[in-house]
Amino acid sequence: MTTIFGLSGIVGYHTVWGVTPALHSPLMSVTNAVSGITAVGGLLLMGGGVMPGTLPQSLAAGAAFVSTINIFGGFLVTQRMLDMFRRPTDPKEHNYLYAIPALAFLGAYSTAVSQGCTDLEQMMYLGSSLCCVGALAGLSSQKTSRLGNALGMVGVSGGIAATLGAMDLTPELATQVAACMGAGAGIGLLVAKKIEITDLPQLVAAFHSLVGLAAVLTCFATYMVDYPTFATDEAANVIKTALFLGTYIGGVTFSGSLVAYGKLQGLLNSAPLLLPGRHVLNSGLLAANVAAMAYYFMDDSLTAGLGCLGTTAALSTLMGFTLTSAIGGADMPVVITVLNSY
Repeated sequence: MTTIFGLSGIVGYHTVWGVTPALHSPLMSVTNAVSGITAVGGLLLMGGGVMPGTLPQSLAAGAAFVSTINIFGGFLVTQRMLDMFRRPTDPKEHNYLYAIPALAFLGAYSTAVSQGCTDLEQMMYLGSSLCCVGALAGLSSQKTSRLGNALGMVGVSGGIAATLGAMDLTPELATQVAACMGAGAGIGLLVAKKIEITDLPQLVAAFHSLVGLAAVLTCFATYMVDYPTFATDEAANVIKTALFLGTYIGGVTFSGSLVAYGKLQGLLNSAPLLLPGRHVLNSGLLAANVAAMAYYFMDDSLTAGLGCLGTTAALSTLMGFTLTSAIGGADMPVVITVLNSY
């Protein structure tokens, strides 16, 4: 996993480095849409019938719902941004034809699963990952930018399809999944379609706050589901560390993205909010998070674990506000890009 992480970082660096400056905003939007793959975490934890049966299942359904808003809304925002570069003399485009290879990709996987083939999820995830990398590479020029956006859609769709194929879906659970994702898709498309063209950058920030929220919900749900195995699982500390850090990063992303949206939309003062002693405040918040993490590992009870996750969720949300509000409105696009990397 460390090797894959390192190699993907190198690939990402070289892929994004070639993007022309004029396409930085669409790149910001498409990376945000791809980050909606957090829906996978929620989907894997969903259960019950037509309605969730437990609190973790409810949190998972919420994570899948808000992630889907970001996915559909994010790709439509990217498409609208790219349409701004079109000239009246440009030839007519037939972007709907990209659906043919996409349907073939998803259809081949569905057929294989229906025929009893197993363990295809990892291959599907690999293909989806390559499509997402291709989405970033496609944004390197205006000629291939729309292809890049289409590849991003195929990649995220493939990842979700692989997840659904790995789940033990009953008709009732399938109805719940369809309702969550259908509602999220409808809301995302409606908002992205109705928003003014000048408000698209801040809408990206608003959508990305949902990614942070989904991460927090998924971490809480995963902790509650996996807690009974922590006493015997040799990788328990690794899982607990990932859940704590996921909650912390999700909280910062959630509030930081909302502040960026507020400043770009004019709801908040665009001037930097330089609170007295802000460096001491941020250092104290970081120290409190470290202390919460230490207690999180010292006390193995479920109540203590959830309490520590709740503490870091609250502290990191406050920290996201204090960090982002100290930056001027003119730099918010850069802030959104940084938060996208989370």
